[in-house]
Amino acid sequence: VRRLFWYNVRMKRIAIVGFGFMGKTHYGAWRKCRGAKVVAICDANLSQLTAKVKGNIKGAADNTAVPKSVRVYEDFGAMLAAGGFDIVDITLPTLLHPKMSIAALKAGYHVLCEKPMALGLKDCDRMLAAAKAAKRQLLIAQCVRFFPENAYVRELVESGKYGKVVAADFTRFIAPPKWSPKGADWFFDEKKSGGVLFDAHVHDVDYILGTFGRPLKVTAAAHRNAKGFVDHTSTTYGYRDALVTSDSSFAAASSLVWEASGRVFFEKATVYFGPFYKSPLTVYPDEGKPFSPKLGKTSGYEAEVAYFLNKVEGKKGLEKTLTAEDGREAIALLLAERKSAASGKSVRL
Repeated sequence: VRRLFWYNVRMKRIAIVGFGFMGKTHYGAWRKCRGAKVVAICDANLSQLTAKVKGNIKGAADNTAVPKSVRVYEDFGAMLAAGGFDIVDITLPTLLHPKMSIAALKAGYHVLCEKPMALGLKDCDRMLAAAKAAKRQLLIAQCVRFFPENAYVRELVESGKYGKVVAADFTRFIAPPKWSPKGADWFFDEKKSGGVLFDAHVHDVDYILGTFGRPLKVTAAAHRNAKGFVDHTSTTYGYRDALVTSDSSFAAASSLVWEASGRVFFEKATVYFGPFYKSPLTVYPDEGKPFSPKLGKTSGYEAEVAYFLNKVEGKKGLEKTLTAEDGREAIALLLAERKSAASGKSVRL
């Protein structure tokens, strides 16, 4: 992954749509990306430009003052019509992803859209069709694939260095977003956000698909809180030779804020990674002492925007890392998990 970061032909101009926590996170990533420059920002709430946001990941949001040279818009259509940029980076609520992405693609811009791609497969297909018709790049920002720890584990799986994978387990626990600005009630409306499955669990679903491929079946369970909102989900993915599980939650205590980790059991080693361990990643081999490899310090957000820049510039050989179609694949798997949780039965794929 590190070898892909800084390939580019000329400076690409970026327009960010939505400037809350994730918008500011992408803003910081683009500022560090060689060959790219943020030239426009669009948000219906202009107070977001100067608001100091924290989010649930310490240090992720870039709260530095936006230069006066950056053009500011309240209206998305007006921004598209004005132009003067090459890439539209969409960091808006999930329900708006299809509409905004398709409009930007039809207007002739490349689109990086935050996860999840959409709430249904028809909208995913509309987005893919729009990108194909416009001959523009579309990518769903699945940052987890690009974090150094996750990329390292994927390389171990692909290389077979420690044999085959016997089992793997991933967890992602998040406190309800009290840090979100007023109006974030959409987040707790599953018809608008998709709930914990589509907003949080999608990260590990995408990583599991990218690392192990599509499972043969899924068996899922979900817990609903007193308000009827799914706040915890647990899924088992059935593969021929491995058992993979994942748990995601929005029921974590507010003092926990956020935790994401993984454990992968190979035939000849076990790998633990996550922020609550002594090291970001530790390999426990059957032979020899445990060790923590030296990993790159580039964040997953920085790596994903650099990767997208490479795709826009036409660099070849990137399809294995992440494609727009992978975004659709994640939605298909999430829908299967939702069906399994509702029926209490396994769903074959």
